[in-house]
Amino acid sequence: MTCKLNVDALLAHTPIFGDLNVARRVRIAQTGRELQVAKHRFVFRRGDTAGGLYVVASGHIKLSIPSPGGNEKVLEFFGPGQLFGESGMFLERPYMVDAQALEDSVLVCIARDDIYAALERDPVLSRYMLMNLARRMDALVEDIEAVNLQSASQRLACFLLRQPRDGACTRFPYSKGIVASKLGLSPETLSRLLHQLSSAGLISVHGRMVTIHQPEALRLQQVAS
Repeated sequence: MTCKLNVDALLAHTPIFGDLNVARRVRIAQTGRELQVAKHRFVFRRGDTAGGLYVVASGHIKLSIPSPGGNEKVLEFFGPGQLFGESGMFLERPYMVDAQALEDSVLVCIARDDIYAALERDPVLSRYMLMNLARRMDALVEDIEAVNLQSASQRLACFLLRQPRDGACTRFPYSKGIVASKLGLSPETLSRLLHQLSSAGLISVHGRMVTIHQPEALRLQQVAS
């Protein structure tokens, strides 16, 4: 038997809704609609009408720009407690990206009209929403800077060092093909760079698991030309 999702508890652990007055947060939670999205299924596609925002309860969602040739440019990933879809909602225009589940995922969708009503009732929510959009903008600028001003090896070193570690061990959070697209690399270039770092003794790679043997040397890769 599947337990009903506690939407209020989910919203209480998000950066936007967590500090709201409890009664107001509960009111927003009551408008949320639970969605179960199977692995590889799309939450929405580029060109679909934007009708609200989504909060991830479990699983992970990938945002990407598709190409006519079947390729894609991966932009962002979202995990539990994070939200997405608000830019299309506020602009009231079709989505410019695909949103796809990387694994079986559970989301909460809050309709645009319900968000607008909550913003009118609570100026604090407006401020948090603006802060979240500003953080997303900063992250996109960092990605643009990395792709245009950093070498491929610098991008990979930065990515590996940003991942959570258990001692010396970390892992690719998604398939290497998806990571390559996020870093603006081809899969072949990513494989070549991993081989170079492994041959130099900086890391070792087993599937998606990565052991960082020389973190300081890897940090030097971030500034090397």
